[in-house]
Amino acid sequence: MRYAISYVSTVNPALSESEIQEALDFSKNWNNDNQVTGVLLYSQGNFFQVLEGEEQLLKDLFKRIKADQRHHNIITIFQKQIPDIQFDGYEADFISLDDRFQQKNINTYTNQVSLLNPAIQSSVRYILNKFTEGIK
Repeated sequence: MRYAISYVSTVNPALSESEIQEALDFSKNWNNDNQVTGVLLYSQGNFFQVLEGEEQLLKDLFKRIKADQRHHNIITIFQKQIPDIQFDGYEADFISLDDRFQQKNINTYTNQVSLLNPAIQSSVRYILNKFTEGIK
């Protein structure tokens, strides 16, 4: 059985946009290399992440995430066992008004939320909608 963790956090205001992009890229690569699926989004000073993988690996990763000085105010949405993989691979992306934003990416994330356990869909959908308010 797989494990999942989801959280939101506030980005350290001292981080530059390029440092945020480096964090997104590093996370995507590390997670893909370690068979962690999910999504990491950045929008308007906040991160939103869903991680899926082997339970101990994720718990250790989440300890490192909580100690990371690049963000604070970490709010755990859920930590729980899940029966199957819900996300196909791992994605990390800016969700913003500039030219990096692409509607098809939001549609992909929204579609994947519908595959989650119904007990957590509403929480994840709410957070995702907050991330995309004013952009669609």
